[in-house]
Amino acid sequence: VAQAQGTRALFEGAGGDIYKAADGGRIATQPLTGDCTIVARVVSMQGTNPWAKAGVMIREGTAAGAKHAFCFITPGNGVGFIRRTAVDGMSSYTAGSRSAVARWLRLVRSGSTITAAESADGSAWTVVGTVSVALANPVQVGFAVTSGDNGKLCTAVFDQVRVTPSGNG
Repeated sequence: VAQAQGTRALFEGAGGDIYKAADGGRIATQPLTGDCTIVARVVSMQGTNPWAKAGVMIREGTAAGAKHAFCFITPGNGVGFIRRTAVDGMSSYTAGSRSAVARWLRLVRSGSTITAAESADGSAWTVVGTVSVALANPVQVGFAVTSGDNGKLCTAVFDQVRVTPSGNG
């Protein structure tokens, strides 16, 4: 469930994880063709599990095993970057800082390159990781939440959400 709260969005999701060969969680996306940037700040997060995740995603479709890039924050393990470069393939993970919410997250798609970054203030960015992955257009761009537990909801509040198409593609 996504609900607007002024300039904030409350988003809830359950699911085992967004990781490995198939994802379990909830996404709120919009289709977009070509290069783009998505930025959001995760303001708060209900910690259902140390590995519950809330963040920004660029994804090739909505199937559980779709190729994707996901920059997120967890309640117990800081910031991370997960990507799947083959349909139904295993995901790869890179740890970012051990920061807690509130945290700014960003994904930039330029051709087949997607770069994940994090920030304390939305101005000074630290790259968490980069991946080369061919995604068929239109991609799905938005945010995602997973609780790390199929029986519990994780609630995250996002604000400062911006999706900026670059016009290439």
